[in-house]
Amino acid sequence: MERNKELIFEVICDDENIMIKAIELYNKTYKTNFKLLEYILDEVNFARISGNVRLSDIFQLGTIYSRLSAVL
Repeated sequence: MERNKELIFEVICDDENIMIKAIELYNKTYKTNFKLLEYILDEVNFARISGNVRLSDIFQLGTIYSRLSAVL
């Protein structure tokens, strides 16, 4: 079983508001503590995120973000 570790990571992200909603939904549902640290506007936009989470949580958060992007 994976242990929870404090991680800071960056992901490509087209919409800051959708990422915020995805984080809120994921945290509420799975009792995690993802936090959007910074949204980086550049040629390619990134979200810098932290959390005391498992690696699998990061992939599942990406799934939630993708689904919300398709709907919103």
